[in-house]
Amino acid sequence: MSTFTGYRKTNEIDFGDYVKIEMHRYGVPNEWYIHKVVGAMESNGWLETPLKWGAEVKFHDHMDVVLNVIQCGVNETKVIRVRQSDCVKLEVKQ
Repeated sequence: MSTFTGYRKTNEIDFGDYVKIEMHRYGVPNEWYIHKVVGAMESNGWLETPLKWGAEVKFHDHMDVVLNVIQCGVNETKVIRVRQSDCVKLEVKQ
């Protein structure tokens, strides 16, 4: 298997990277969950962190770098949009 070269990456964090995002937990301390990055762009709409179940995308009066991410786990079908500055990039050892 060949290694991922990062060809055509347009951002510091982009497709193929992993990030941690803070998730809200009711009644106990928040936790950080791992997400796969499937794209990066500039947008004025993203989910606020810590992420809460059922939260809606909020639109702001300015543009920022956002990441499209998928939470790692059993059901990896929902793509969410979060601001890059709310994420912590994970270094993957090869």
